[in-house]
Amino acid sequence: MPTNTTTIDVSTTPVTYSPSPDVKHGDKVVFTLGNALNATATITFPDGTCLTTSGPYTLGGPTMATAPLTVALTAARGVYSFDVDFNSGQESLARKGHEWDRKNGGIDVTSDPPEKRA
Repeated sequence: MPTNTTTIDVSTTPVTYSPSPDVKHGDKVVFTLGNALNATATITFPDGTCLTTSGPYTLGGPTMATAPLTVALTAARGVYSFDVDFNSGQESLARKGHEWDRKNGGIDVTSDPPEKRA
């Protein structure tokens, strides 16, 4: 069965998913900064991750997206929440102290579809 790839754009508010936040074991997940060329972001899973690489994942500069990350075959079904510390690159204009935007999202590990019986 081919794997699917879910792209998560952390530059949007709220965080957006393409095609959806639902993933299955073995699927790929890519975190991206979308069109936010001057931004930086750090993605962490405070309560554990469903991915085979635990992170945190840092985006910005030449790294506008993570390499495809794999949903672990051993991940329990359920929602894995993540936090995003996002900096739009505008902090030098405002200088109001901590200019990071905190966002969150989640990846929902669902069961594989039931096989059709002949």
